[in-house]
Amino acid sequence: MTAPILITGGGTRLGLALAHYYLEHDQPVVVTYRSKRHSIEQLTERGALAIPADFSTDAGIMAAAERLCTLCPSLASIVHNASTWSTDPGDAADLENLALMMRIHVGAPMFLTEALRPALMHGESPSVIHISDHVANRGSDQHMAYAASKAAMLNLTKSQAKKYAPQIRVNALCPALLEFRDEDDLAYREKAQQKSPLGIVPGFQVAIDAIVYLQSNHYTTGTVLQLDGGRPLRMP
Repeated sequence: MTAPILITGGGTRLGLALAHYYLEHDQPVVVTYRSKRHSIEQLTERGALAIPADFSTDAGIMAAAERLCTLCPSLASIVHNASTWSTDPGDAADLENLALMMRIHVGAPMFLTEALRPALMHGESPSVIHISDHVANRGSDQHMAYAASKAAMLNLTKSQAKKYAPQIRVNALCPALLEFRDEDDLAYREKAQQKSPLGIVPGFQVAIDAIVYLQSNHYTTGTVLQLDGGRPLRMP
């Protein structure tokens, strides 16, 4: 039986699209989710295993790890996609916000990967993929905690790649905007498209293709793959 792929944060956007892609290609999937929604019901109807998980607390991360270790004796890959995003609140609340971002974007991937290391070792070419963000490389004046934690995720990628080689490959993806949200207005959409020389918002499939590449290329570890439409070319 084919070992499943674990996707954290599999109930919305890229995580959800990736889960459906794997299921369409007969790849077993395990997803974690923070809030129960119709999309999770759709995944379970198609055969995915869905596990509630709260990565906002240390206790939540450890509880999720314990349950995943019980339910997933073997794994082909882990895609650390669970994420949260918010504008820096200001003043003392910035410290709490930074701790939250670091726990979700760095603490959870670090702890879960180590806890699930025995499960990954059952695979033929196990891999771990961190979903970071293009702002990890350029910073953000209004989302400093988010950008800093996503940058820390890239450092974690390289550290884990060293620690788990040669048995487990660890890579990261840094996408820019992939798909608009329903609430994004026309002015925002036009501005966003102008940020890259390619002038497009490509959809989730380009990220899925990149993730599949990182999982299948046996000579790639510690790599940070940029997926930003050439945005740095537009920077002064």
